[in-house]
Amino acid sequence: MSDPFEREIALTLDEFTSPKARSRMLASFAREQIAKTKAENELAIGRTIRPPRVSVDGKPGASIGTVRPDGVVIAEFNIETNAVAWVIRELELGSPKLSGAYRSSHVVFADGVEVSPDKVPTGAAEYVIVSDLPYAKKLDPKDGLPARSKQAPKGVYAAVAAVAARRFDDEATVRFTFREVPLRKGGSARNPAIVIRPV
Repeated sequence: MSDPFEREIALTLDEFTSPKARSRMLASFAREQIAKTKAENELAIGRTIRPPRVSVDGKPGASIGTVRPDGVVIAEFNIETNAVAWVIRELELGSPKLSGAYRSSHVVFADGVEVSPDKVPTGAAEYVIVSDLPYAKKLDPKDGLPARSKQAPKGVYAAVAAVAARRFDDEATVRFTFREVPLRKGGSARNPAIVIRPV
């Protein structure tokens, strides 16, 4: 006959290893980690950020409490920065290759503050990518005029923005426009820009 204390331990272990208990523990752990990561990101950038996009067992938007005992919870905090990184890469690929100056002229602003393209912060309400060279507007002229580049006859920013708008339509609004930007050698200009706003 087994000891009552041993039976109590066995019952407790069974309770913690039951599928329902494992699901509860996993959900609790996921909530804690998401809250911790959100707090760390907010501390790093000095402002409140929107909650992450959560998928539970492959289902976007599902409640964390529905996770299976052996399931997976994914919280995406950097959806908008994925869009920014993709746009930068495509702008570089689509840039005329003459001197390389235009290819390296694309700058990123997060809520009006210039940031490194390699370290784009999450949580901004608006991201703007724009060239800081004065002749950028000749590659993407206003009013539907043809671009003045044989290497990019359809423009650079306008073409990338059109593709990005379709690619990221459920994650962000992406549009081609013109924005005032400080120029590399002084002064400023209203240059072609791509604006990304998380949805």
